Amino acid sequence: MAGVRLLGEAVDASLAQLVEESYALELAGDVAAAMERAQQALEMAVASDDPSAKALALTVVAFIYFRQGRYATARLLALEALAQAGPETAAAADALLVLGMCASETDNLVDAEECYRRAIDLGRQLGYHRVVIRGLHNLSAGVYMPRGQFALSLASDEEALRLALAKGLTEYIPIPLIVIAWVHWLTGQRAQAHAALEELGRRAAPDSLPEGWYFCIRANLAQEEGALDEVPRLYGRARTVAEAVGEPGLQILVRLGLSRYHRAGGDAAAACAWADDGVAIARRVNYRHLYGAALVERAHAAWLCGNLAAAEADLKEAIEVLGLLEAALDLTRAWLLLAALLHAQGHPEAPAAWREAARWMVVRGYAFLAEQERPLAFPLIAAHLKSADPETRALSAALLTHLERVPPPPLRVLTLGRFEVWQGTRRVDDHAWNTRRAGELFRLLLFSPGRALLREQVSEALWPEKDPLATLPLFHQATSALRQALEPDLPHKFPSRYLEVRERKVALRLPPGSWVDLEEFAQHVEAGEWEEALSLYQGEPLPEDRYADWAVLPREQGLRLYMEALLGAARQRLEAGRFREALEACHRALDLDSWQEQAVLMGMRACVALGDRAGALRLYVNLERTLREELGIRPQKELQEFYRSLL
Repeated sequence: MAGVRLLGEAVDASLAQLVEESYALELAGDVAAAMERAQQALEMAVASDDPSAKALALTVVAFIYFRQGRYATARLLALEALAQAGPETAAAADALLVLGMCASETDNLVDAEECYRRAIDLGRQLGYHRVVIRGLHNLSAGVYMPRGQFALSLASDEEALRLALAKGLTEYIPIPLIVIAWVHWLTGQRAQAHAALEELGRRAAPDSLPEGWYFCIRANLAQEEGALDEVPRLYGRARTVAEAVGEPGLQILVRLGLSRYHRAGGDAAAACAWADDGVAIARRVNYRHLYGAALVERAHAAWLCGNLAAAEADLKEAIEVLGLLEAALDLTRAWLLLAALLHAQGHPEAPAAWREAARWMVVRGYAFLAEQERPLAFPLIAAHLKSADPETRALSAALLTHLERVPPPPLRVLTLGRFEVWQGTRRVDDHAWNTRRAGELFRLLLFSPGRALLREQVSEALWPEKDPLATLPLFHQATSALRQALEPDLPHKFPSRYLEVRERKVALRLPPGSWVDLEEFAQHVEAGEWEEALSLYQGEPLPEDRYADWAVLPREQGLRLYMEALLGAARQRLEAGRFREALEACHRALDLDSWQEQAVLMGMRACVALGDRAGALRLYVNLERTLREELGIRPQKELQEFYRSLL
């Protein structure tokens, strides 16, 4: 038999090819074909009676069994491979990697970490980059993530990504990107999550496991950012991949995402069904960490259904499971939900549960969790800041301090043709904006330099007819109403993270990732991206403030940019031979300004190209009459000449 040397080991060439094909097929998402190649390699290795070949084949079979969620079988095969392999061989490194993965998925994180570190060290010694990349990623996803050690998780996967890029192992680049995107989403860093996700989308092969994770994380972000129409489709795509590949972790997390989606929509029955399915899968494959996380989600759904006893039982079981694993983030989430549930019932154990939740959030830096679960967390903070127990008060005050440093959800602000503000999936209620001029104050600050004004400037803009001293109560009422509109669940005297009021100055703070349609529109116009700009333009700027003196400048600027976009689009469409669309842009420009001579000239050219000479003449005649009657002037020379050429 012809042989090759694989990382220093003599291996039959046909067997080595089967092993490499199996790994490549698994990466591409074709697990069935990957298992077929792996079994062929094992049969060939057994027939050869070569321990090194057998160890190599056993590890690839074990890896595919692991991918199918058959952890016990995968572990036994990996142990046999380790016994057959030499101590410093690629097969030993592969076997250690599979053993670490099995330990991680069955929640023995100590053994998992040891196996991963041994595999990484051996991989580096042998120059076996695939194992180093996989080991770093699995250490991140299987050990640091469950423990809630997010800085270590990111550092490990970023190192894996650098190595994959440096060694040109393009097929492994998507793997670390999954966790990088997931961690950023989980900790509320949406801009970074989107950046990693965009790269993952470019790199993931169609129907592969990385593509499944891509759709799952996109669905998570879409749900938080209010793109609710997209959520079921994205989770559906992720679920299709998870079922085809047989990846239980993704299967579970898709179901928990769907439970959150239906819970947010008030469909308690659907939320319970999806959460219950997630619990069942996690129990069946003995994935203890995700079993605990699924219990927490099912408790959420059960509470929504009014089944408080079931919710409490699930949470207490989750706390027991997650506590044994030291799965810090999900454990904290479980304590927080239990504290809120007990507090809602006036249960005497509520303060103790709250102390556990607050302690974890403060000590582990999980204040972002209080932001994510603000309807639960904020009332608890407010209630326990007044506790008779010194420890409870201190923990609540410390958490409030930490929370001030957590950016609130970004805002999506629409001011073209209508006024709407979206905060993730929540649209700020119109009634809130109409209370004590909160909406007008918001818009005034939004378009002020630095989004900040002195109290006197606000008073002059909103109450110009009143004595400045008499406006002080109105100013405080307006800022209070705006604070309440943006954060309706913010307890009294909690500091707002959107609105800063200090002495004589008030400032609006838009978090990273916020979006204002008029500003986005202006950027497209300045970049000459006419079509993109026009797609954003839904009507006149700030229609609610049509008669406000302070709004004159931003409204005029918006209308000027709209005219520029219309003329630019008309010119571009004419050059591209899109004459009817060019004419439509010219008509829109003339609706805005009947004196606009460029619009008339381009409109006439479009009419001629469409064979509508009469239409071209009408455009000129209407302009000529308007200019003569209103300004006493004639159209520009180029227009007159073009008109005469058509007679």
